[in-house]
Amino acid sequence: KRSASNEGQQPDLAEPVVLSAIRKGTTVRSLCHNVSTQMLRDFNFALVWGKSAKHSPQRCGVNHELADEDVVQIVTKTNAQQRQDKNYQAMVQGFSDKYHKKKFDAKKKKQGKLRR
Repeated sequence: KRSASNEGQQPDLAEPVVLSAIRKGTTVRSLCHNVSTQMLRDFNFALVWGKSAKHSPQRCGVNHELADEDVVQIVTKTNAQQRQDKNYQAMVQGFSDKYHKKKFDAKKKKQGKLRR
């Protein structure tokens, strides 16, 4: 069992995120993927407290192996760091295309209802 916490808050030990080596693995990458793929995409570093850390807190990357009862804080990239990413323009264009297609489809659906 691993616990995740938001910045500036105490970790929620009552509802831990459970990872297993059989399912998706026990790395920081699998924790991020388990919570949100967007979190994995925007990952900057993780702070880890517990058995797997050499000191508390230890700053770790996505390949760090977690141990039982570790507490992890995920730190994502800032907006400025995201803009410097080489895939930023393609990602923004993809979001824009998805938004405009959804809006166009809704408009088309509304017009279809009005014609009936």
